[in-house]
Amino acid sequence: MFSIESFSDLFADACIRGEQSELLLLSLYGRDTSVLQFMSAFSVPHDQGGLLTGGQASFTMVESDHRHTAYVPDPDRIQKLTGRFPDRNLFGTLTHTWLYDPILVQPDRAGRTAWLLSDGVEVSRLRLWTVVKALSPLPLLDHWQEPLLDGLGARICTPLSTFKFPPIGKLDGVRVSLGDRFEDIVSMGVSAGVLSLEPDALPADAALSMAAIANDLPPKRIEDPLFELGRVVMTPGVEDLLDMHPRLINRCLAAYTRGDWGVSLDRQLNDEAVSSGDGRILAAYPIDPARPCAGYGENTLWIITEADRSVTTLLLPEEY
Repeated sequence: MFSIESFSDLFADACIRGEQSELLLLSLYGRDTSVLQFMSAFSVPHDQGGLLTGGQASFTMVESDHRHTAYVPDPDRIQKLTGRFPDRNLFGTLTHTWLYDPILVQPDRAGRTAWLLSDGVEVSRLRLWTVVKALSPLPLLDHWQEPLLDGLGARICTPLSTFKFPPIGKLDGVRVSLGDRFEDIVSMGVSAGVLSLEPDALPADAALSMAAIANDLPPKRIEDPLFELGRVVMTPGVEDLLDMHPRLINRCLAAYTRGDWGVSLDRQLNDEAVSSGDGRILAAYPIDPARPCAGYGENTLWIITEADRSVTTLLLPEEY
């Protein structure tokens, strides 16, 4: 069991974190009032007794000489599921509470990503294949299971144990992420006769052939930007995010320069500004693509190019 720093009456036996150490699941034991106080602290500044520092909440789990920190970027996303122990026990009224991010139970079909958890045993191939089929933009035949799972391997299935911040406790699992080239890989496999329509025609070395197709896949052609960016600058708020989201700038600018305005409400105005060569352009993107983004408020990055194309600014809505 792990103790929770500053919350002496709470203990955890398992925790799942994302690649940036963000909280995805916490298995917690304690009185229900203590759990509620813990969750409330996510939104209270540190100097007022809470866990919020620099606009982001975090807490530390302690086990002997080991300390594990988890971040809570958006407390409103954290869901709570509680089970109670029998009233008659040595410790009084205790609860077993699971705090979790919904992305663990709701596959992101738009992002082609899902999470599969297990209690320390290996995730079965049947579970993996079922999820891959559900996420795939193309229909997949069942006899393609071995060529795709074995041939693509870590390209689409990443064990959580290999994360920079692996699971704590007895939980384990796999993140399934098909990526934006999965459709191309499958199509090339079909065209090459590696992924056959009939099970009997499947080549014996289909998995190796699919691995070779994926490794030899030519990179996507980088298109010229639709408009001039001018000088590109960012605000301090965006700069503070880069440790947690190192690919944020490249990801959003790549979409921006090809006319993908993210979740912006100004799509038509942006298209007109690009066509005319005049007019301001404003796009909005999720900071964390796995979390909701309304185009303003939390989890939102804005990119604004001035009408004269002299400067492009990356900023948070609250910095506008």
